[in-house]
Amino acid sequence: MRSSQIQWTDKNIHVYKWEPDEGEKTCGIVQVVHGSCEHANRYERFARFLTEHGWAVYAGDLRGHGRSVSRKEDLGYFGEKDGWSGMVDDVHKVTELIREEYPDKNIVLFGHSMGSFLARHYAMLFGPELAGLILSGSAHYDRLSLRAGRFLAEREIRRKGIKHRSMLLYKLTYASFNRRFEPARSRQDWLSRDQTEVDLFLQDELCGFVFTAGGFRDMFDGLLFITDPVNIRRTPGDLPIYLISGKDDPVGQFGKTVKRAYDSYRSAGLTNIEMKLYDGMRHEILNEIGREEVYGDILGWMANIKIK
Repeated sequence: MRSSQIQWTDKNIHVYKWEPDEGEKTCGIVQVVHGSCEHANRYERFARFLTEHGWAVYAGDLRGHGRSVSRKEDLGYFGEKDGWSGMVDDVHKVTELIREEYPDKNIVLFGHSMGSFLARHYAMLFGPELAGLILSGSAHYDRLSLRAGRFLAEREIRRKGIKHRSMLLYKLTYASFNRRFEPARSRQDWLSRDQTEVDLFLQDELCGFVFTAGGFRDMFDGLLFITDPVNIRRTPGDLPIYLISGKDDPVGQFGKTVKRAYDSYRSAGLTNIEMKLYDGMRHEILNEIGREEVYGDILGWMANIKIK
């Protein structure tokens, strides 16, 4: 495996790239969109697996995350306005880089958690550019609740400023994910049953931060966009989509809102959708006990869509 990094200072995007060894055939590209409060380099093990099977992998640190941030205080802050749309545009800039370097290869977009929400938005705008869409740890939330969340975020911005780290919104969202697993060893036990993986997350200074009030507002904006039936119908009807999540993932309400996402695509007339829920697995199925099954399923799914 060959690995490299690209720092686009003009675009404020830090990109990781993993490729099969020189001389080995590259069968396609997987573009990874990481989740909230983490970074793209956490997907190196997954990328190593894919490169061993002929896939090149690109993953950019989203704005407000990882090495795309120059100051620690900007973690979880996406901009004064339209931060969510800005992140979608950043994902597309990485796709454009891939197109320059691999103009004749298919691209499969893999999004995890918040990255899956961005990937869904991306597919509504740029779906014809993709050979497939993999959504890990996704969900489809009630729009009334999302509007209430956005209202609270706006109120926090007015009262305390756009860069205020909102513990109120954190308690209403992320902090609630651990309740099912209490008494818990840590506040991040909802991520995985693999304690080593949870500890690595806890020890990573670029993980586990609290969004700014502006960051929460932007995320609610994005969730409202992707749950609008009009926007869902903008996704290409024949785009292969693979929804994968753990049955014990609180983000997907233990499968309930993953199925709702699946149904929303079906209701919009999309025809090429598959879903798999993994027994016992929590939110980060790529970092779970038994992740080898997940890796193999992803590889098999991509092999099938390439044949079609």
